[in-house]
Amino acid sequence: MSKLSQRLCASLALSAVVGLVGCAHLPGDARGVARAKPEEIGPLRDHLAALAPTVSEDEAQRVAACAYDYSLELAREYRVVRPAWFHNFLVNTGFKKRGLCYQWTEDLLAKLETLELATLDLHWGMARWGTLREHNSVVVTARGQPFERGVALDPWRRSGRLVWKPVTEDKYPWVEGELISPPGP
Repeated sequence: MSKLSQRLCASLALSAVVGLVGCAHLPGDARGVARAKPEEIGPLRDHLAALAPTVSEDEAQRVAACAYDYSLELAREYRVVRPAWFHNFLVNTGFKKRGLCYQWTEDLLAKLETLELATLDLHWGMARWGTLREHNSVVVTARGQPFERGVALDPWRRSGRLVWKPVTEDKYPWVEGELISPPGP
């Protein structure tokens, strides 16, 4: 085995050990229920409310709080290992059950759909579909507004700490995908 191969194997082994023994602490209350800070929720709420004059401030608040809090809850449920790409590796090799970006999107979308929104629409956002660099996210728009005017909600990117960006300002080239709903009874 060449020295380069030996170094590569040693680096991969060290990365695996660090990733598997790392302990990620997520903020929570005394019962361990993850909650976002109001100063995190406020900017997203304000941005959603500003999408159109027809957007309900109450709905914007509920979506923002739900997106932040549920992202943290999913991180606990998935037993997330950071960074996100390493967690993907663990899911893809069978060491973890869930936590790929499309699974975060499915779960967050299902939770947001329970809010029964009247002034905001939910969309499935996809970037680089069908490639090894594919990424998925929930996109929120004002009711009837084009996808491109929406806000991407991405809990995967920072392992449960919600990242949100206007679709046109994000680093991902978002396009609208089809909403995937779980099969009915």
